[in-house]
Amino acid sequence: MEFIDITVGIRNDMLVWPGDEPAKIGWESRIAEGAISNVSSIQIGAHVGTHIDMPLHFFDGAPNLDSLDLSVFIGQVTVVEVPEEKSRIDATFLDSLSLVNVTRLLFKTSNSKLWNDSSHSFHPDYVAVEPGAAQWLVEHGCKLVGIDYLSIAPFNDSVTPHEILLSNNVVILETLDLRDAQPGEYQLICLPLKLESREAAPARAILMKTS
Repeated sequence: MEFIDITVGIRNDMLVWPGDEPAKIGWESRIAEGAISNVSSIQIGAHVGTHIDMPLHFFDGAPNLDSLDLSVFIGQVTVVEVPEEKSRIDATFLDSLSLVNVTRLLFKTSNSKLWNDSSHSFHPDYVAVEPGAAQWLVEHGCKLVGIDYLSIAPFNDSVTPHEILLSNNVVILETLDLRDAQPGEYQLICLPLKLESREAAPARAILMKTS
């Protein structure tokens, strides 16, 4: 049995969405400085690193983490490799895959190579899901969709794909590290932090290969 950690680690100076507060991780106390124990402090946004988006992210009064269905985050998932020459994920591409089960989909794109340098600057031309592809996912029964960069949606249209997916209760998993994941079928285990009444939460996500 093989486990693949697809979580982007949280650290100081890590990449965050433009305009978001940077992650701050420090020490409250250290043994080396005379304390009885080492104690860390963490200050991060809910959308920093690998995280999930709930409908409340774009719709006031919509479901938040309190109504999270954990069964969505544990189960069979398909990792789809998007050809390197494709700059967008569109409905035509999804049709070409002839997918049988689209309950959970993770898109491995050319974005994954960017994580070879964890200190890289933000790339606004990252590969993302177009509105038409978001609608395709809804119509084909997708419950969770993930991607290997900071947003599922293009930088120049960050709203529309989010609204299409979240208004249809499709959970979004963003900022994945899929470099070690080959295309195919896995078991996904993804557990978000239990942040009460919030629109998003950091998560630890792994893939399990049983054969």
